[in-house]
Amino acid sequence: MDELDERIAEALSRNGRASNRAVAEELGVSPRVVGARISDMVRERKLRVATVADIFAAGNDLMLAIGVGVAGRPTMEVAEELSSFERVCAVNVVNGEFDLEILILCEDHDELRNFVGTELASVDGVGRLSAAITLEVFKFESTWARFE
Repeated sequence: MDELDERIAEALSRNGRASNRAVAEELGVSPRVVGARISDMVRERKLRVATVADIFAAGNDLMLAIGVGVAGRPTMEVAEELSSFERVCAVNVVNGEFDLEILILCEDHDELRNFVGTELASVDGVGRLSAAITLEVFKFESTWARFE
C-alpha cells in the first residue's frame, strides 16, 4: 500500500459510510481514483469493508479475561474449541503462567456463571483458570483484523 492507499483506508476507518466523493474531497483526488484504489485494495486483500458493532451498546455489560492452563490435550486444539463459543471474543496462545488467555463478553452475572461453570468447564483439556473481571475500559479498539 502506498501513501494514498493508506490515507484512503484511514478515511474509511473514521467513517466507513463515507462516499468516494467525500473521501476524494478530503484527500484532494478524484472520486474515480478513490473508487479504483478501494477496488484494488479489496481485490488484493489489503482492505476489507466491514461493519463493527459496539459490543457494549449490544448489551455486553461484563468483560472477563481468563488465563487458561491446558492439561492432557494439545493447547492448539483447546484454543480452537474455545474460539467456537459465541461469548468468546478473543483466544490467545501465551507464555507465562497460563497457556491461553481468552476474553469473554457477557450480558450479566447469570450468563457469566453459566458460561464459566457449564460451557468452559465442559471443554476437555481446560485445567486451571484465573479470571479477572474488567472494572473500567479505557480503550477497546478493533481497527485491525486478520483476513481469513
